[in-house]
Amino acid sequence: MIISAENISCTYPGLRRSIVDGMSFTVNRGDFVALIGPNGAGKTTVFRVLSGYIPVSGGNVRIKGKDIVDLSNAERAEIMAVVPQNVFSPLSYTVRQIVEMGRVSRLSRFTAPSKTDIKAISYAMDVMDVARYSETPFNNLSGGEKQRVMLAMALAQEPEILLLDEPTSHLDIGHSSQLMKILSELNKGKNLTILLISHDINIAARYSSRVILMKAGRIMEDGDVRHVLEAGLIESAYDCKVRILDDGNGRKLIIPL
Repeated sequence: MIISAENISCTYPGLRRSIVDGMSFTVNRGDFVALIGPNGAGKTTVFRVLSGYIPVSGGNVRIKGKDIVDLSNAERAEIMAVVPQNVFSPLSYTVRQIVEMGRVSRLSRFTAPSKTDIKAISYAMDVMDVARYSETPFNNLSGGEKQRVMLAMALAQEPEILLLDEPTSHLDIGHSSQLMKILSELNKGKNLTILLISHDINIAARYSSRVILMKAGRIMEDGDVRHVLEAGLIESAYDCKVRILDDGNGRKLIIPL
């Protein structure tokens, strides 16, 4: 078990109801988990809690057995890389400088990047196809290009856990497919634990090994893909009719009607 959320609740100032209400789940090392659900289900709030951005109002979250509130920023960064959906840099950093920030947690304050650091940075930029933008100001890139740079920064970090919020939302179909294949290879080849938050149910169906389905701040169902991505559950969660097909490779394809 690498992530444990026990009976967590979370709200925001001015709201009477909890956005996340008594939610419990665990993630084991090497899992590829997709967290899905309709708008307002609480997915992004769970992302922010696991990232350490916001505290829970009830319950607790443990990362590798240690309460998340007891982890320093550096300790958390050595374990988990976080890629939010939208990013803006207040300073005119180049793409390479952004990716290099992924190595900060592994360097002491006065240590120059080693050959190992430089290799990790170059590898991440090549994998995410952003090396050609190396000297380009980050803020000059398109949304999809920025997303790939942030993913490169996360890979350069060499984390044990990769936490992603809608990683394909700004990507075209080609880069989206390429990214998901890369994540799948990292999950299987390097035992990288991935928790993916997505609106795209078919991405969850194709690439994840487990799905957590949320609605109104609670878990509706948690289990393997074939168990959770069932017409009755999806229709109840999203309030729409769907048809479940086989894509020809033994995976489910969900089509709204």
